[in-house]
Amino acid sequence: MCWRAETDYDLAILGGDMSSRVAASVAAQRGARVALIAPNWQIVDTTHYAWQALCRFDVTSRVGGFLLADWVNYQCDRTVLSPANLTSQGIDVILEPASFTQELCLNLETRSLKASRYLLTDGYGIADSPVADGLLCHQLAQLEQMPEHVAVVGYGATAVEWAYALSRSATVTLVLLTQTLLPAADQDIQRLVAAQLESLGIKIIFSQDHSKIHGIRATLNVDQWVVVPRPYACKTLALENVGITPKVPIAVDPYLRTRCPQLYVSGGSLGGENRPELTQQEMRIALDNVLFGRRHMMHYERAFYGIHLLSPVGHWGLTEYQAKQRYGQDVQIFQGFCLPEVADHVAQTNFCKLITLGQWIIGVHLMGEGAPGLVAALGKRPRMQLLSQWMTGSFRSGSLQAAVYQAIAQWQNSRWRPGQWRRDWAENWFNLRRSL
Repeated sequence: MCWRAETDYDLAILGGDMSSRVAASVAAQRGARVALIAPNWQIVDTTHYAWQALCRFDVTSRVGGFLLADWVNYQCDRTVLSPANLTSQGIDVILEPASFTQELCLNLETRSLKASRYLLTDGYGIADSPVADGLLCHQLAQLEQMPEHVAVVGYGATAVEWAYALSRSATVTLVLLTQTLLPAADQDIQRLVAAQLESLGIKIIFSQDHSKIHGIRATLNVDQWVVVPRPYACKTLALENVGITPKVPIAVDPYLRTRCPQLYVSGGSLGGENRPELTQQEMRIALDNVLFGRRHMMHYERAFYGIHLLSPVGHWGLTEYQAKQRYGQDVQIFQGFCLPEVADHVAQTNFCKLITLGQWIIGVHLMGEGAPGLVAALGKRPRMQLLSQWMTGSFRSGSLQAAVYQAIAQWQNSRWRPGQWRRDWAENWFNLRRSL
């Protein structure tokens, strides 16, 4: 039953992560009346800053443990786009759970509200833990001292990032609840990441069957189990009241709209690799469609994201497998590789893989310092001719740019190899003239 809605909104965002806060701020600046419902706000912030602290500081000692907790608390208190900051922008920030009614209202603990449109994204809820007595990753900030042996349990890139961060201060076993290391990544990137993790002393175990975790626990001698949960939980929202099955992935159309026309979804609830950059791209599309009735589509074949490891990973477009499944033998692969001249660890590397279809770039996969930012820039130049002109500037030897230049040089050599058909427009023009 829906109580009488006390307040009407143009948009109600069910989230809590940074992308949902930015979306609420942008919507308010565009003149919309916005409610941000974020019952797990504190957990989202603590998780984010705890991971950053593990990547930055030595927390092996008791002093380091106190430093971790103090730094995390300090950052949480002064986080960008805090509830007070958003409230000052005219956004109604609600830190309590909600559930849908059949009348498309949201019932809260203290009141009820109704909005013209709803947007479900990351940070609203936390999925159930597959390990009963394991610590959730945000609870690491409560420890006075980091344990020596840690088992990290989770899915995909987020679990891999936490395993890398914890490996700086502990011996880590990574238990992945998937069949592959990075399900959405290119196969070559997966091999390089696996080799790098092993060189850091991280043992990797795959266990898609949750029931086998108890057996794995009996074979591992670890001090602490750390669970990296998925950043969504649909059960408490009562989505079945609006005609949506409460399970992941939630089905949406190309405009990120569900079967309920008033409800849009972005982030991990759509399934696939849950990356902040990917969620932000989805959020921009969904926000325009929600606020202004536009029909912008999310093109995942042009989406990019990063994975932050010893050698960061950048992903744009299709993987080699996806490209060959879609376009067959017309796909060409060009690769570059070099070692950094100055490295903090012997396992650091620079790798570039360009996947092309004629003149068009349909996939870019990078690994090395600055890969997430560079892959976003390369994706804006989806033609090899433009990319080769852009990369003619100077670059440092042993850098990721040097690996990209090697891949471009391979493409240029393949075009001008004697006896091979040249596909550029100039060659076709001169062949036409000769035939007249």
